[in-house]
Amino acid sequence: MPDKPRVKAPRQRTAPTDPDVARKRRLALLVGVGGALLVALVVAAIVLGFTGGGGPDEKQVRADLTAAGCTLQSFPGVSRQHISDAAARPKEWNSFPPTSGPHYVTPAIYGFYTEPVELARILHGLEHGGAYILYGSKAPADTVSKLREIYDRDPRGLVVSPLPELGDKIALGAWTSENPGGGDLGTGHLAKCTQVDKKAFDTFIKAFRGRGPEGVPLDLLKPGGT
Repeated sequence: MPDKPRVKAPRQRTAPTDPDVARKRRLALLVGVGGALLVALVVAAIVLGFTGGGGPDEKQVRADLTAAGCTLQSFPGVSRQHISDAAARPKEWNSFPPTSGPHYVTPAIYGFYTEPVELARILHGLEHGGAYILYGSKAPADTVSKLREIYDRDPRGLVVSPLPELGDKIALGAWTSENPGGGDLGTGHLAKCTQVDKKAFDTFIKAFRGRGPEGVPLDLLKPGGT
């Protein structure tokens, strides 16, 4: 039986590519990649805005404070309730000075004070991501000038104020959250020292400022604002 003739399959023809179509495809690809990069940059900017660009961890804070003769304590957040009396000192506060808890509805303006400021006002600023440095009436004579130097280097979100009840102590406080802008109560951080140590104080501020439960970016915590 004779072999059947082999018939080659017809060659598939590819439609010619329109140069404009190709350019549009390349442009769409570039736009897609660029958009993804933009989203990543925005997310990074937001995260850095909350954290102040990253900084030392709590282990480093404790090491620097210990070397300076200071103590550091952490306290569980207890409340984010607003109260109507700026002079009140609610029983829910679990540290002194307070590092979390009920606070006055209007925050203290960030700044450097020469007269005491109500703690319930200062505490509201911590919820936003601020930090405080408070000093007692028996603190070393050169305390104010040294604290002014620390404040002037980067005053964002800082309240520096006398608190006579601290005696010879200086207190640093902050209120942080692992989920800024969420609903958690966060953690309070309180350091106490008997003298100013610029390295230790800077480490505390860099680690904890800008991480408040309310999630306000650090760059929005302007001196003269809330």
